[in-house]
This record gives sequence, C-alpha cells and structure tokens, in this order.
Amino acid sequence: MALYALDGDKFLYALDAKPRELYQCVECLCPVKLKQGRQRNPHFYHIKKSPRCRLYGKSETHLLLQLQLQKLLSCEETEMERPFPSIRRIADVFWEKEKIVFEIQCSSISLEEVSARVLDYGKLGYTVVWLMDDRIFNQRFIRPAEAFLREQGGLFFTFEKRQIVHIYDQFEVIVDRKRLRKSSSLLIDLSKPYRNPTLSWSKDLPHCVGKRLDTVSLYFASDLVYQGIQAMKEPSFALRLEHWKKLEEATFPKKVSFLREFFHLLHCGLNLLLEKTHPK
Repeated sequence: MALYALDGDKFLYALDAKPRELYQCVECLCPVKLKQGRQRNPHFYHIKKSPRCRLYGKSETHLLLQLQLQKLLSCEETEMERPFPSIRRIADVFWEKEKIVFEIQCSSISLEEVSARVLDYGKLGYTVVWLMDDRIFNQRFIRPAEAFLREQGGLFFTFEKRQIVHIYDQFEVIVDRKRLRKSSSLLIDLSKPYRNPTLSWSKDLPHCVGKRLDTVSLYFASDLVYQGIQAMKEPSFALRLEHWKKLEEATFPKKVSFLREFFHLLHCGLNLLLEKTHPK
C-alpha cells in the first residue's frame, strides 16, 4: 500500500488525490489509482501487477504498523511515507527531530537492497532503524540480509490481531547462520532513543553485543547496546552478559570437536584404504 504517488513531477498524498484519476508510482513509475473505503485508509494501487516494485508489495500489516509507530512517536514529530527525491527513497516513518528513518520489513529482502538503503539514508545524515516481522525473521536459519540488519541494530516485532504486541531485541548465539540459542524478549521503547557514547568496551563480551557496539551509533533502552553499557555499572547486567558469554563458549567448542572428529574419521578411512590398496 502506497500513500504517495507522482502527479506530473510532484509528490501527491493519497488524501489529496482524486478518484478515477491516473497517477504514477513513485518507485516503478507504473500507473496507479486511488483506493479508499469505510474500513480502508486511502492509498494508491497499481492498475497492473508490478511484483518488482517495493511499494506494490506493501501489505495491510505494513500500513497498520506505520500508523501505530506514528502514534507511538507523536504524529506532530513524525511523518509516514516521507519522500526523499534526491535518493529516490520513501521512508516508512521519518522522525525528523531525531534524524531517524524507520524501515518496516514484513517480507524477505536481499542483502544488496538493505545495504543500499542504509547507505542512501546515511548520505543525508539519517540513521535507519529496521523493524523485522518475527513471523518471517528470527527463525532458526538466518539469511544474509537479516544477519546484516542484526549487526546494524535491527529489532523484531510481534504483530497479532491488527496491532503491534511488542518490539524487542534479544541475546542470541549464531553459528554458520543458524540461530542456536536466543533469550527471552528485551522489550524496546522506540520513543526514547540514545546516541552511543564513546566508551572503552571490554573485549570479553558475547559476540552479539560486541558486534553491535562496533557498528551502531544509536540505541534504545533495553536493547543489546544498552545491556553492554549497563554491564559496566550494574552487577546484574554484568552477570547476564557473563551468562551469555559462557553459553557462547559452550556452543563453539562443540562445533570444533565435531570437525576434529570428522577429520579424524576421514584420516582413519584413508589409512585403511591405503592399507587395502598397498598391503604389506
């Protein structure tokens, strides 16, 4: 569902559009029309299928989450579907005061696309905060785009019965793009962003925390960066990080042992084959 379209060379908001008039999609430039109803928010739809267009694929879930985010963060300070013509992007939700672009991801996406969006918005001085639907993401197998987004501070959300249940972060142990362990949800309040202070971090951190501290400049209360900062002040937070560091250490040696066992058996098999081929 798209809330903006092109009327000539100008961006047009759905509430200002006329029924039955033809407009252009701001992304793929295909013809679109206005759609509205008693139980539907006004939006533009493609007259013909355009599966490669990102805006065409937006679901009602996506739009409902945008509306709830705007309500959570204050309608006066945020803007839905904010167009940025210089980079040909439209932000799902833009928080100008904090220079944050919220991108909602309810479907699979390529690593190239997420990297491009982060780079494009970064050129304008904005930080991208990714919110991933846990019906698609946060599963056992992790695709490259999700791995990248997690390092960039990407969060998950649970969506049920037409509303956000909660937005959350988590501790996790990942090996070879497999999520082997994850903690209970660390609930996030997006209305309270913080900038990452310059501190001397301990090297003895769980990988999921250490990697995040190396890459992000923005964090929220209760997320993994917050956990790392608080661990320097509060014993209870430090114990939690130690716990996940131990779980991580307990997981990786098993992988090493498996490889050692594999190569040992391979070596024994080759020796046996050589003995049969060249008997003494």
